[in-house]
Amino acid sequence: MNNFLHSSETILDFLTLLEVEHKTSNLFNPAIWQDLNQLNLVLTNISKPDEIADAILDWCEKYPQIMDEFNETNWSQLRGDMFDEDEPEIQAAPPSNEADIIRNRDRIQKTIQDNQPNPDNTPENSPED
Repeated sequence: MNNFLHSSETILDFLTLLEVEHKTSNLFNPAIWQDLNQLNLVLTNISKPDEIADAILDWCEKYPQIMDEFNETNWSQLRGDMFDEDEPEIQAAPPSNEADIIRNRDRIQKTIQDNQPNPDNTPENSPED
């Protein structure tokens, strides 16, 4: 398989995993979401598709259960099932150009940032009504 296509698919698959976990949290607990900050920092400094894909896979290797799920799920089929014409969050097919891959990297980073625990919004810190 073409290395560019494989990298593109890995990045899109990981974005899909993050979107699924954002909605379900079956695999990701708050500590894992927080650890994703390390991946976020790494992704900030790279823009080549193969390096982005390698960074994602390196992060996944730290969590065998996540790596297993990542490798065993048919993400392409899942994306097709998730596709909503009114809200096309994730493309059904991997992007074919570098600019779209970078946009997916940016979406991964945004999803990570959006799912970080907010210390000012924890139950013990929330204002009483």
